[in-house]
Amino acid sequence: MHSNTYLCTSAARPTQLWLVTGASSGLGRAIALQLAESGQQVIAWGRDAARLADLQASHPSIVATARHDLGRIGDLEQVGLDTVRQWPGLNGIVHCAGIQHELLLETPGYGAADIEAELLVNLAAPIELTRALLPHLQRQASAHIVFVTSALAHVPKRRSATYNASKAGLSAFACSLRAQLRGKRVKVSELIPPLVDTPMTAGRGGKHKLAPAVVARSLLRALRSRRPPAQIWVGPARWLPWLLRLAPTTIKQVFLR
Repeated sequence: MHSNTYLCTSAARPTQLWLVTGASSGLGRAIALQLAESGQQVIAWGRDAARLADLQASHPSIVATARHDLGRIGDLEQVGLDTVRQWPGLNGIVHCAGIQHELLLETPGYGAADIEAELLVNLAAPIELTRALLPHLQRQASAHIVFVTSALAHVPKRRSATYNASKAGLSAFACSLRAQLRGKRVKVSELIPPLVDTPMTAGRGGKHKLAPAVVARSLLRALRSRRPPAQIWVGPARWLPWLLRLAPTTIKQVFLR
């Protein structure tokens, strides 16, 4: 695992404090910045120390950053305990870290290590980190867990089969966890964007990709709601629930081409 030493911290105890994973770049970075700009305080996790340092320098409400490899899920329980010990006000998580191999399963060179990495980072790590932090979150006056999935969790495409499966699994986990926590202080939401313009999607989608800031703004609007929705569909993905009701077979065939 990369060092879990915090790069910089603040002694201020926030009234609302979010942990955002995958904050080094892309959508995670946009979410961390917009939470900070909206008056929230943020602990940003990622894999690139230099980018994390740059992120923290961009806004004083980024109160701490830490470099972690979420693929080392055996370390996450202790990392979680260390985090809440240092930041007892933590009451929100945005699970945004992700890996995607945009290829066919039979592509030469794609093997067990690649499959394991996608499943660990995209699915196992959010589950384990949530398990580790849940007792703490349940002691808060209120708390919120956000899982960033994908439209591909609901309408998988031909390529990226492992990624599709990992996001579908995360969507199912969010649904189950929401049922487990019904009537309790911890809310659970699933953020469902379409293709987003991030380093992970470079070279794909062209003009049809959404800017990360647009997706982040949609999340913040939902979080400000009196009753945040269980599923936050963003941009063109908002039409998918309706289309899947009207013509599920046709829609799925379009994505599987």
